[in-house]
This record gives sequence, C-alpha cells and structure tokens, in this order.
Amino acid sequence: MRRSISQQMLRRAGAIPPVSTATSEERHFVLSSLPPSPVQKRLALIVVLGLLTVFGLIAFGPLKGVHLRPLDAFVPAYVTAMFVNDLITSILLFAQFSIVRSRSTLVIASGYLFTALILIPFILVFPNVFVPGNLVGGLQSTSWLWMSQHAGFALFVVGYALWKDADYGRRLWEVAVPRAIAVSAVSTASIVLVIALVCILGDARLPVVALDYLRFGPLWPYCIGAPVAAVSAAALIVLWMRRRSALDLWLAVVMCLYLIEVLLSYYPDPTRFSVGWYTVRIIGFFSSSLVLIVCCTRSRRCTRDWYVRSWPSAASARFA
Repeated sequence: MRRSISQQMLRRAGAIPPVSTATSEERHFVLSSLPPSPVQKRLALIVVLGLLTVFGLIAFGPLKGVHLRPLDAFVPAYVTAMFVNDLITSILLFAQFSIVRSRSTLVIASGYLFTALILIPFILVFPNVFVPGNLVGGLQSTSWLWMSQHAGFALFVVGYALWKDADYGRRLWEVAVPRAIAVSAVSTASIVLVIALVCILGDARLPVVALDYLRFGPLWPYCIGAPVAAVSAAALIVLWMRRRSALDLWLAVVMCLYLIEVLLSYYPDPTRFSVGWYTVRIIGFFSSSLVLIVCCTRSRRCTRDWYVRSWPSAASARFA
C-alpha cells in the first residue's frame, strides 16, 4: 500500500512516467510491440517461397540423392555460429523484457536461451567431431537432442503466443526484472541438463532412429520428424491466429523453416552429409539468425530516431 502511494506521488512529481506514456514509447523500441511493416511481410513471404523452391530442387530436381564429402570443420563451425546467434538473440530479448516486463517476451527469450544451451551436449554427442565415434552418448543421442531442440523451441513459441493476449494492454511494472531473468535462465538450464542426461545416459533405451553414423532408420520420421512437425505446425497456427507484432511474423517464418528442415532431413535421402543434410544445417543457421537480424536492424533505426529527436540540428547535418 505504501509502495503504491509513493509511486503515485513520484508519478505526479514527474519522476516516474505514467504507464500509458511508457507503453507508447516502448512500441518504438521493442519488437514484440511493433506491428510488421508491409516490407517485412513481403520479405517474409519471399523467404518462405524461396526455401520452398530450394526444397523442390533438392527433393525432386537434379540435386536429388547427391552426396558430398564430409567436412570435418563444418559441424563445429555450424554449431558455434548457431550458439552465438541464439545466445545474442536471447540476451537482446531479455533486454526487451526489462523494458516491457511482459511474460511472453520472457518466455521467448528463454526459448532462444534453450536452443543455445542444448547445442553444448549436441556437439559433444555428434559422431566423429572430437574422437572417432561418440565422445559421450551413442548412436541415437544426436538425433534425439536435435528433436528436443526443435520441438522444445516450438513449445516455447506456443507459450509465447498464448501469453501474448494475457500481457496485451498490461505490463508487469511491479516485477523484479533481475530475479525474473535469473529464475528463467536457471530453469531453462535445468531443463537442458535433464534432456541431455536422458539422451546421453539413456541412449541404449531410446528408440533406434539411426542405423549408423550416416544413415537414419525407418523410425526417424515417426519418432523424430513427426513430433517436431506437429509442434511446429501448432506453433505456426497459434501465431497466425494471434499475430500482431513483427516478432510474431518472424517467429512464424522460423516455424515454417522448421517444417522444411524436417522434410529435408529425411526426404529424399535419409543420410548425413547429403545435399539435403547440408541444406538443413544452412536453413537452421538462417532461421536462428532471423530474429537477431530484425532486432539489430530495429535497434539501429530506433537509435537513429532517438538521435534525431534529441539533437535535431546535429542529426540534420549528419544524415543530410
């Protein structure tokens, strides 16, 4: 009671901006509060159609069944790039949460942290990276960690989309931001640890989805592909029904890319180091970069707008 009275007195004195004013200002800086522009909508459509074209060329065109030589440095470089992308995206989204204090933003920030952290056990179990065979785990661990990463992130997207309506028009101004971020990060890391232990220690008990270090088995589409496709499709539907912001748009594109990844991972050639397998890795890197690129682009524009509003004379000379 005393706290709310003191906050009201501070707002009247001008020390704390009114909620409505802060909400109006934050829409210029936060991706989850910013509606997508017509250019972003067209670009998102071009991205999806372009990757569908790539899928058609690989599945039904001249690249069908083409195998390439395994590149020893490819997997470590790919995983490192993915880890950096997802971790930076998570940090940027946590920073946006500190502004809007929205549960949905906290959820999707945790989702990107999840995809970054789970890459650590993924690279440890991937065959022939550190030692011949698996450093830890077994034949099945890699595929099950891949499934956990994709299905897990899609579940975070579903949570983000469901929390959006609960947060709309209301911000959690009373929440302790550092504590919320710390609890979220520790919880996410704990989930990753449990998944890693199950996939590594329980490798012998997991369904056989990999026949050897190169070939996927007949159970892969049902045990790995189907769960990822189902959760990704559910996330896409929920996002489409509740679409409102630029973040919604680009997360929907990421879910579309996940569906294309699932198809190319097994069809037309269910093996590692085929053209389809390398394409899936490239699509995965691209999907992990989308929100990061949009966040950085928006931050640059917001910084420029703030500079123009703060120092109009200097800005007119600089940007003339």
